[in-house]
Amino acid sequence: MIYFGSGLKSINQYNDEPALIIPKLKVDIANPDREGSNMGYWPSYSQIHPTSRAAFLEWLSKGRKDQNINIGYVFIYFYGLERRALADAKESVAALSEIPAIVTEVKRLLSIYGDNNSFRGYAGKFLDAIQASQVTVPLYRTSPQIESSSWEIPLTLKIALGQMANDGVSMSADWALAWAENDPSMPRRMPSQRCSSEFRELFKIRYSEKLGDGLKLKPNKARLTACYHPASSSFSGMVDIPISDLPDITETTGSANKIRDIATACTDELEGYSRYLGRNPDGRNSIEATSYLPQPLLQKHAGKEFQKLYNWLNDQVTSDALVSVPFSFVLQQVPSINRNGFSKKEATAIANLLGKMNIGIEPDPRFGSFVPKPEQDVVLYRIGDNAPSSPTAEYCAATVVLHLASAVACADGAVDPTEGRHLEEQLEAWLHLASDEKTRLRAHTQWLISSFPGMNGIKKRIELLKQDQRESLGRFLVGVAQADGYIDPTEMKTLTKIYEMLGLDTQSLYSHAHAAAVEPVTLQAADFMKPQGYAIPSPPEKQTEGISLDMSSIEAKLAETVAVSAILNSIFTEEEPAQPPVPVSESVTSDVSIAGLDLESSAFMQVLASKLIWAREELEKLAAEHNLMLDGTLDSINDASFDHFGGPFFEGDDPIEIDPEIVERLEHVS
Repeated sequence: MIYFGSGLKSINQYNDEPALIIPKLKVDIANPDREGSNMGYWPSYSQIHPTSRAAFLEWLSKGRKDQNINIGYVFIYFYGLERRALADAKESVAALSEIPAIVTEVKRLLSIYGDNNSFRGYAGKFLDAIQASQVTVPLYRTSPQIESSSWEIPLTLKIALGQMANDGVSMSADWALAWAENDPSMPRRMPSQRCSSEFRELFKIRYSEKLGDGLKLKPNKARLTACYHPASSSFSGMVDIPISDLPDITETTGSANKIRDIATACTDELEGYSRYLGRNPDGRNSIEATSYLPQPLLQKHAGKEFQKLYNWLNDQVTSDALVSVPFSFVLQQVPSINRNGFSKKEATAIANLLGKMNIGIEPDPRFGSFVPKPEQDVVLYRIGDNAPSSPTAEYCAATVVLHLASAVACADGAVDPTEGRHLEEQLEAWLHLASDEKTRLRAHTQWLISSFPGMNGIKKRIELLKQDQRESLGRFLVGVAQADGYIDPTEMKTLTKIYEMLGLDTQSLYSHAHAAAVEPVTLQAADFMKPQGYAIPSPPEKQTEGISLDMSSIEAKLAETVAVSAILNSIFTEEEPAQPPVPVSESVTSDVSIAGLDLESSAFMQVLASKLIWAREELEKLAAEHNLMLDGTLDSINDASFDHFGGPFFEGDDPIEIDPEIVERLEHVS
């Protein structure tokens, strides 16, 4: 499939055909220029250097498969294939019959030289154009066979969509996926690339869940036109591709947005899994990787450890009851989990994994600051399919109040289970917890009663609180105590101990209780008698029946809940081992430009590469010290990374996680 001889002009008749091998031209056989040092852009056999001709002919004679040959020689050969299929085939039956062989040859070349972006783009578009020109039956009746990998929507995809619209056929999940993967306006974030097989499988599942038999496409007024821009200079610009009269569905936004929404949701679901694989490239089959997989993918991708754990849990948790078991028993089911360096990361992986099996665990590091320890008991219980995987502000407030109350109780001895359940019930009612949160709070209370983590560090952290923060805590806890309309003597005794722990004047407790009592009550039950205790003054009289809601008071209380939760969490957070600090001042200097970035951004990128996980606060400080706008600099770095390395340098907002594969490639950039 080569042109050999003389006198064959280019299609535009300006010069010799670039692919024509002219035998009379000089060939320096002794010095073949395989590296292409003498090659220019848009090479033509008649114009290249004799050493280049020698290298080209050598490459042809040895099967056109040398991976190290300069790509320009591949293009000269490809020019001939373009001419035969796009020009000669219009006039010659023999040339037309050769098109299947030409398609096969171009696919073979792509398998060898597809890493070259330029060749991959031209060859993919060529195959797409050839396939589009030969459509005689509805493409949607078969699975998508799309070779194009360019920044344009492939013609064959446009034709299939137009045929579906004309024929009133719903779009299958396979064709919807082809649209999602080949439309450059669709999201192409790292999860869809790093986890491509999982993304495809999940997309088809979610598409079917949302759209059933498929999306119905409506014909629009825009008509589909097709053309191909050849790589060869033999042609005078674009070549028209003959196709049927069809609507161009890609010109509409409604259908595309539905596909985009599903694709975006799938990449979001795979975000954690993708990040894990980025940090652990060989960990795809590990139990930790499985913990990040979306529920629908578990059956296919989970390994033996997952099944072992699943069977054991079903034997342990047989009803809706709360079950206490040694955490070491759980770990025995997943031997690949690191026990020596067991930390919040591993505990979170286990909690994620159990959640996908409809099992909750307490303590759960996703819902608080405590990490289960192998030597302690944990509480297991059943959860629903849509149980939350992160806490609300109300739940956070409930748990930290439980912690503080338990800490006070433990100061004098063991926690009384009756008192714990009483406080738990009060918190449920006052904070209006959802059903799943109530169940989790009961499990958390049971864990606190059986395995209270102790007072270590609590008093020290309280000492770090400012006076106004301590007073806010005191007022907040008084508000909890009087939520039912009165404060009994037992509650006052507990509050007195809490005030002492907070270093507050216990005499101020009574004024705080009075102040809390006279504020507007958020929920007021009509004609409801309270038992005797520390009476709360009646609120201003209103003509109401049943239950009245003061929305401004509700919003104020919610804001207070969030603020106090943050303070309480600062008391009860278990500290992770500190990482060595990264030198700041001397790190952001560079005289080397990376991926086209300016020197300041290049230097910042090098600092980012020094570790794989950054807190946003760290980077804000670093950027401020060197007069850089953090968000703008990060955007520039990720844009350059996409252009230079084919993917984002980092993912996430806080924390910011660096791609280790690109870091490794960065080390070779000079």
